[in-house]
Amino acid sequence: MFGLYIHIPFCKHICNYCDFPKKIPSNEEQIKRYINKIKEDLLNYKDMFNEIDTIYIGGGTPNALPDAYLEDLLGFIKSFDFRVKEYTIECNPELISPFQAKLFKNMGITRVSLGIQTFNDKGIKLLGRHHTKIEAINSIKILKNNGINNVNIDLIFGYFNESLADFKEDLRIFKELDLPHLSAYSLILEENTMLYRLHKESELDEDLIADMYNYLEDYLKALGFKHYEISNFSKPGYESIHNIKYWQKDDYIGIGMGATSYFNHERVTNSYLINKYLRNEDKFVEKLSLLDEKKETMMLGLRMMAGVNKHKYFERFYSYPKDDFSYQKFIDEGLLEENNQSIFLTEKGYLLGNLVFEAFV
Repeated sequence: MFGLYIHIPFCKHICNYCDFPKKIPSNEEQIKRYINKIKEDLLNYKDMFNEIDTIYIGGGTPNALPDAYLEDLLGFIKSFDFRVKEYTIECNPELISPFQAKLFKNMGITRVSLGIQTFNDKGIKLLGRHHTKIEAINSIKILKNNGINNVNIDLIFGYFNESLADFKEDLRIFKELDLPHLSAYSLILEENTMLYRLHKESELDEDLIADMYNYLEDYLKALGFKHYEISNFSKPGYESIHNIKYWQKDDYIGIGMGATSYFNHERVTNSYLINKYLRNEDKFVEKLSLLDEKKETMMLGLRMMAGVNKHKYFERFYSYPKDDFSYQKFIDEGLLEENNQSIFLTEKGYLLGNLVFEAFV
């Protein structure tokens, strides 16, 4: 089965830390052309519609689209009567309205992921977000009042001047909101972002970030959350089915500027430049070798707490991980564990995962 990803690159503002394909639209005509191109590209996969079991609309900021265009796109998708297990849309909290919440519900969306990042107003400003703590909380209430209870929020921790007490307060608010899923990421300074240009001479406090991550794990475990991927936590049954496809290297279709498709040992990425995407130019096609597939299976699979299932690996490649890679030193260093079923990161390994992943690059 396939996952379907649709990328909406448009944003009202560009956040200081963001490295995703995005842009502020030039005019309404550009938005119209983009939506029409999305529809055109979607129809190219019509023969595969019966094999799609998750849909994820990401960005950018999908709910930054004018309501008429958002309704048009969602209505077009709904017309094909996809039978999916999960249908997610990413949103910015300050743009959520009762109209949008009702629209999402009526169009069959089952899950909303909110880019909150922090409830701390000073942190919100530093990260270049444009909501307030009150708007973030109200957006969740609006969604719940309209029957959308499967809500994820993204949090960023370890940003400049954030204290452990600040992060604890974010988690306390998360608990009060009674949500089933949390994605929490330590800040990464990407080179082509405003935050990097402002703070490239500064250093993030790695010890504080480790303390925050350990507190996060303990806090959510006490609330009954399952830590199922390095940065993702959910109540039982609320794991992101679509994102698990990426980590398990399942097949997916990507539509839109900068979006990637992966199937038949081939990865195709659309241009990151909107005009080239609209003209269907500069697609990057990558044929994956057997070794590439094995390396990616290990790197992505080890992001999940369940790790890489050795028997499924054998079913896919007719070899076992130990036949293809040397990773004993990571077991000796306490970063990996192995049993008869799987290879997986230890708790120590969660914080130092990049050291392990480098072995499979």
